[in-house]
Amino acid sequence: MRLITTILPWFFTIFFVQAFHAQTTTLLEFKSSVRALDVLNEETIAFSGYGGLIGISRDGGESWDTTRVEFEGKKPAFRACGIMNKHLYIVSIESPGLIFKIPTDDLSIQKLVYRNDDKDVFLDALEFTEDGLAIVMGDPTNGCMTVLMGFNDGETWKRIPCNRMPKNHDGEAAFAASNGNIAIVGDEVWFATGGKSSRVFKSEYRGFDWTANKTPITQGGQMTGIFAISFKDGNTGIAIGGNWEEMENNKGNLAITRDGGKSWKLISEGKGPGYRSSIVWQPTQPETCVAIGSEGIDISHDEGATWTRLSNEGFYTGRFSPSGSRLYLAGSKRLSKIDFK
Repeated sequence: MRLITTILPWFFTIFFVQAFHAQTTTLLEFKSSVRALDVLNEETIAFSGYGGLIGISRDGGESWDTTRVEFEGKKPAFRACGIMNKHLYIVSIESPGLIFKIPTDDLSIQKLVYRNDDKDVFLDALEFTEDGLAIVMGDPTNGCMTVLMGFNDGETWKRIPCNRMPKNHDGEAAFAASNGNIAIVGDEVWFATGGKSSRVFKSEYRGFDWTANKTPITQGGQMTGIFAISFKDGNTGIAIGGNWEEMENNKGNLAITRDGGKSWKLISEGKGPGYRSSIVWQPTQPETCVAIGSEGIDISHDEGATWTRLSNEGFYTGRFSPSGSRLYLAGSKRLSKIDFK
């Protein structure tokens, strides 16, 4: 009996802590789906989604300024966004590929800074270096994956030529599922592909030259491969995805690298979450990462080796605040948060 009375308080403490941590709070509701979030600091959060919907909060999610961007009579789907130097950048997916630059204090000023009318253009993700260089990655055209570099505060955009990119594999592309298949640490840049071939591309210096490395992630089908990657430093990164058509399958969908993306090893085989579209490291907790998808949210405290379900609610993408105390979530028709104490 003493053993039981000793364990019970500990058990209920853990139970209630986990339940508290998993409490999701809705911040904003809308009629669109959102697959892109960016968290600049504890106060500034931005998102973009379908039907031209974009929005920003300047007070930690308490209130939101939203609008819809139109272009030539249509409202594009914006699946990538990012904040840099007091501007919000939003990226549309399908032809014409568009990038807009918008002041964070006035969403009505929508400047088109890039347009691509190639019928095959499909832009997947956007990220920035610490000093403001913008990098957009997209599906292959002309035989290689698309990498766009934004210079002069995003006013000038140039594509990296195919002779500086690895040759594209047949049936290899990328997924615009969460603005999460690109990562930057210092000068190093990575992005992930999927489909018939699922590789991780790496640039040692700011996106100007690239190599590609194979991964053991499930691949070979149109909706298989890596959907998101995240690096906590220049060595350790994690990749997640799987088979979108078999979302409960938790084999071959999660891998880790400890050599900067040169080699990848499957982890948590048959024990972790199934298909997920987003994965993020928790700032200030270097062993902790969270996987987010339409089937739920899961957390690991040991670099992805073991997992615990946080919530059965489905979202497409998530981003932590810099302090790691709040996880912002975006999905179908809503933005939410989980507070970590």
